[in-house]
Amino acid sequence: MRGLFIGRFQPFHLGHLEALKWILNNVDEVIIAIGSANVSLTFKNPFTVGERIEMIMRVVKRENIIDRVYICSVPDTVGDAHTIWPSYLRHWCPKFDIVFTNDPLSQLCLEYANLKYSEIPFFNREKYSGTYIRTLMAHRDDRWRELVPRDVAEFIDEINGVERVVKLAKIEKII
Repeated sequence: MRGLFIGRFQPFHLGHLEALKWILNNVDEVIIAIGSANVSLTFKNPFTVGERIEMIMRVVKRENIIDRVYICSVPDTVGDAHTIWPSYLRHWCPKFDIVFTNDPLSQLCLEYANLKYSEIPFFNREKYSGTYIRTLMAHRDDRWRELVPRDVAEFIDEINGVERVVKLAKIEKII
């Protein structure tokens, strides 16, 4: 059976990694679908889809699970066209049997399209949160490094990602 794990992964953090491992205990293969693929350079979505693919690839290689993982990207639907979002999953991703998501709107859209889904246990949700990690980065607080896999932290350093997040937070008047 092949599952689909949907998320924005801004950035890919240790909670995502634990969820991925949990999913792989329940399916043979997993497709990591990077959502909001058409959005970047905002505080909520500071990293491009290519950068997120690179982060995830480095982690799945190190974890030695690359032979069980596919990666695809899915753009957001335009406006409030939520009912077509499941069609985007079918169009932009390899074939899958079940979708793993905790997002209530995603679940509703999947139900509407008669697609199976399953929730994922949260792994230290208050700590492993993209919003929290980006906020730490925006304040130049190095504690964010403890919340992402080492490969992700190294990649973010390579692309000067913290400085980007700081600039975006200032542009959007978050700090």
